[in-house]
Amino acid sequence: MRFTKGKTADDIVSYLGGGAEINGEISFANGLRVDGIVKGKVRSEAILEIGPKGKVDAEVTVRKISVKGEFHGVIQASDRVEIHKEGKVFGDIYSPCLIIEAGAVFEGRCNMSNGKQNASSKEKEETKPPDSGSGKVSQLSSRS
Repeated sequence: MRFTKGKTADDIVSYLGGGAEINGEISFANGLRVDGIVKGKVRSEAILEIGPKGKVDAEVTVRKISVKGEFHGVIQASDRVEIHKEGKVFGDIYSPCLIIEAGAVFEGRCNMSNGKQNASSKEKEETKPPDSGSGKVSQLSSRS
């Protein structure tokens, strides 16, 4: 009897090659490598790897992402974000772990306190009245 090792979320089992383009929503169970173009939304509990020639313009929610190509959009990674020396990320990152190699490009904001905070909940926190009872409605409205 022969036993074979099962695939894990870190195994790259799907591949979008150069010259291919996907517009829309993508979800996958095991790792996906992109060397083509993806636009839209990406959802997975696995790894997304953007190869050196890959371009992703999307809202991404994954466990882990490795960027060697180019990314535009928002990344929510429950485990980690890796931007390799040839990688470029333009957008916001929400993840408990961020690794940026020397030579990589990152232009955007990073929130490492909570991997799943969105802009609307952030705005609510900024306009919430202070707990001190000082009578101020909010920090935003106290400035004239």
